[in-house]
Amino acid sequence: MQFIDKQTSDSMLSGAGQGDPSILALFVMDSSGSKKLITHQLLYLPSELLSVKPEQLSSAASLTEAIRLEFSELRFSDALRFYQDKILKTTNPAEKIQALVASARLYNKMNQPDRAKALYDEIRNNYRRSLLNGQIPLGLLGSLEILKINMAGEENYEMKNNSLGYLELLLHPPVEYDADQFGMFYQSFKDIIHETDPVIDSLFRELDIQIPRTDYLIRILTGQEPYLTNSNESFIDNNNRLTSRPINSVELSAVCLSWNNNKGARTGMVIDFPAYLNSVSENLINKLDPGSSINVKVEDESGKLILSKVLKEETSYLSFPFPEYLPQWKLILSENKPGFIATLFKAGSGIYLFIFILIALLMVLGLVFVMYSLNTELRLNKLKSDFISNVSHELKSPLTSIRMMTEMLHHNRVKTEERKSAYYSAMLEDSEHLSHLIDNILDFSRMDDDRKKYDFIDLDLDDLLVKFLESTRERLPEPGFDIQYSRPDRLPVIKADKNAMLQVFYNLIDNAIKFSGTSRQIDISLFSKDDELLFCVKDYGIGISSKDQAKIFDRFYRGEEPQQLGIRGSGIGLTIVNQIVKAHGGTIAIESEISKGSRVTVRLPLGGI
Repeated sequence: MQFIDKQTSDSMLSGAGQGDPSILALFVMDSSGSKKLITHQLLYLPSELLSVKPEQLSSAASLTEAIRLEFSELRFSDALRFYQDKILKTTNPAEKIQALVASARLYNKMNQPDRAKALYDEIRNNYRRSLLNGQIPLGLLGSLEILKINMAGEENYEMKNNSLGYLELLLHPPVEYDADQFGMFYQSFKDIIHETDPVIDSLFRELDIQIPRTDYLIRILTGQEPYLTNSNESFIDNNNRLTSRPINSVELSAVCLSWNNNKGARTGMVIDFPAYLNSVSENLINKLDPGSSINVKVEDESGKLILSKVLKEETSYLSFPFPEYLPQWKLILSENKPGFIATLFKAGSGIYLFIFILIALLMVLGLVFVMYSLNTELRLNKLKSDFISNVSHELKSPLTSIRMMTEMLHHNRVKTEERKSAYYSAMLEDSEHLSHLIDNILDFSRMDDDRKKYDFIDLDLDDLLVKFLESTRERLPEPGFDIQYSRPDRLPVIKADKNAMLQVFYNLIDNAIKFSGTSRQIDISLFSKDDELLFCVKDYGIGISSKDQAKIFDRFYRGEEPQQLGIRGSGIGLTIVNQIVKAHGGTIAIESEISKGSRVTVRLPLGGI
């Protein structure tokens, strides 16, 4: 009985890296013996398999003065001022991270735990996929320091929640690091947490299971574990250059597949066999027993039940050992006697079969309806959660910047008038952004509850747009933007709500600026055609995919590319614009092409709604 063949192996290789829980490690080794991990489920890695090698901080020289002030002269306030100024000015990511960590550390030294905790929270959330000095995982560093502050302040409830998040980071690390870093963070947490909690204890037990598994897999990957020496237990397919070897140990029941190409390179995969067997068990059982007349069980060498598909327990079973190249388990089979279902299909039972099928169909339809409703509700809840997360991040970033600059101005740490003016301009820009974001949220709430009311008046859109563009050019986030506005000499007046039109202008032009990519040109036009007034915004930025265009007006929806590029947004701007335009009797359309930009056209009737 052969559970793993060439077709199965190829399908697993093609799907590797897509979150398959049965794949413990997938690696490639070239002809020289150099090995590279493609995907894995290890808690930590040996230094030779790390994709990011430990390195000295490239920005250390520029922070020498602050380090001297902090550690040699103990002038914490001066050092903090140096670090905060570096955060605002530097364009070096490593330098900014070092300054953020140092600022949080100084707040703690200066007995300001709330500020230290806020900065460590920012480090934990925004840099969890980054390493300090190429070694220290910033997500764990921020979490550990917050736990220390929780413990010092006896913040028991918050400490419990942060402990769960900390353990999840240890179990599912978002970034690769070595065993020394893992051991340090693991032991530090054990030194802090003394009170028992069922959830925390269960995560600890999971860690205690995963640590020896990780060590064993590392020995395999680095060639220290001689599990490949017994060739009698291997299955070799010479035609396809495929080898399958079992791994039977206290830590692991697994199978290692390897494939050699013509150039001497080898692809290897370590598969958690119990997880794999459970994932394919349904297909296996259907192939073994299409009519569901056999009870199927799989037990390991100690008699522990691994898999069970038993319709009715029988007293006598047939036992078959697995092949030598698979784990040392047993397949146990017994015949299941026909029951009620089989009886229905006997001759003369037509009326009962018809009733049974009708009831089954009704139950299936009911289940489909429930699943559809549940799926819709879950999707909406996820979108709302993402919206809250995005809005929180958008609110927090400018607030943090305003707070830091206000603090420096309040304590007279900014000496020149030129720097003061720059700080005031930045604070004003962040304040205006917050104001517009809050207006969007309030308008969205009113629209969602059908409480939004419009004040339709005679409105000169050209005059309103000119004034809006003047203020927009003054608060552009980056220099070099060229916003061109074209319109005929005279334009008709329309019936519209002034504040609603300003919302339309702000959201569309702000989107054009945010998604401009490397381009700095934006074209805006306003003209009348037939019985409509057309407002157009054209950018030459990253564009919108055809898949995203179909959902761009859905509430809370954000495209994949903007999220990958880190472009901020709440997912409600275009929803608000669409509802405003519909309320004015108009339409909105988007034409876009990836990497060539987008054109948004709003059509409003001249006669009003």
